[in-house]
Amino acid sequence: MDACEEHLLQTVAQLRAQQREWTVQLVRIPTVNPYAGDASAGSEAPGQQWLEDRLHELGAATRRVPVPDDVYARGGIVGPEGRSWAGRENVIGTWVLGDGRGPTLLVNDHMDTVGTDLMSVAPYAAVEEAGRLYGRGTSDTKGNMVMGLIAVAAVRQCADGLRGRIVFESVVDEECNGAGAGTLACCLAGITGDVALCLDGDVGQVNVGCNGVATARVRVCGQTGHGSGAGAVSALELGIVAKNAVDAFAAEHRRAFPHCAVNIGVFRAGTLPAIVPGEAELQINLNYDLREAELAAQQTGHWDGRLFRQRFEQAMARLPQRDRWFEQHPAEVSWIKDLYPFWCDPAEPRLRTILGAVAEVRGAPVAARSLPAWFDAAHLARQLGIPAVGLGCGAPGTAHAAGEYVVLEDLYVGAQALALCLHRLLRG
Repeated sequence: MDACEEHLLQTVAQLRAQQREWTVQLVRIPTVNPYAGDASAGSEAPGQQWLEDRLHELGAATRRVPVPDDVYARGGIVGPEGRSWAGRENVIGTWVLGDGRGPTLLVNDHMDTVGTDLMSVAPYAAVEEAGRLYGRGTSDTKGNMVMGLIAVAAVRQCADGLRGRIVFESVVDEECNGAGAGTLACCLAGITGDVALCLDGDVGQVNVGCNGVATARVRVCGQTGHGSGAGAVSALELGIVAKNAVDAFAAEHRRAFPHCAVNIGVFRAGTLPAIVPGEAELQINLNYDLREAELAAQQTGHWDGRLFRQRFEQAMARLPQRDRWFEQHPAEVSWIKDLYPFWCDPAEPRLRTILGAVAEVRGAPVAARSLPAWFDAAHLARQLGIPAVGLGCGAPGTAHAAGEYVVLEDLYVGAQALALCLHRLLRG
């Protein structure tokens, strides 16, 4: 590390108070995805305005990129129906360094969070305790958003000899089945770069890939009736049969791909205690491996989970083996989303630069791994055809959790690592 880079890291360190203050400010702004499914559902708009103001303070040229109504069809993916993005625009900031004749670095992060019902900490208080900052979005992923702003601020203060562009994307609708609609819209709008750094994920690793994820909806029909009468067939009980079949599918899937989780996130049935439920619904996230997409591409020409989805549908078609009711009343399977996986070779020169910079700041080797969940870097890699990595500093296991927090020191060190990545890429 030369004197110029040492000065860069010192500059980031001098901005720690600003980094903490901005993180607190952003966490205190509710930006819950409107499709969060609980009473806290809201909008990213207030956070996007705050972010745009910060970009202006840092000298960026900004623009807003809306999400088109047909974003999923245009992106070639399965996404949820009936989604609205009115008043939910992506915010883009751009800086030109030197003569601009260098690489364009795409820095991406999402503004929306999951809901806050049943949280064990005050979701917007941004309380600090023992070096941890608590609240919704601290770990996933507002702390990372501010980390990115601070890294860019430091790079601009140490810009001698740098050439190129930094494009900063604050996107909407990554969470809550949003299927990365905001990032996908930016890709479709032609916003691209030479390498993408997605500020999402956990501290201590660089994510060079992720699993795919398909979200299924399984509906089962019983026969409603009075709860004190006879002759009714409970859809709730039939839903349990379906749930057991999902569990069996998950166990088989886990034997082949231990890193691919299956989660039943929604199970609902019934309207009143006096009525036997006539319908039940399960919604299930099914993570699938890169090899599933490779197989689909070889056999169908589509890089997605369609063959994996077919196997799940076949498993649900075997429900009559568990309960003969399903012979005449088959379960209905539909798909809310299917988001492809991706993988980038960590030996690629720009990714080697990133891995080296992160390891140097942290003083230890950094693993290049695939994220077990899905994140927006998949769109950046697959839609734009560029190397993409995840550089988040979230606290492992706290994203979406009732007591979500982030370790502030991780964010401070993360800002130094990100700044060094940007600086080295722009120096060539």
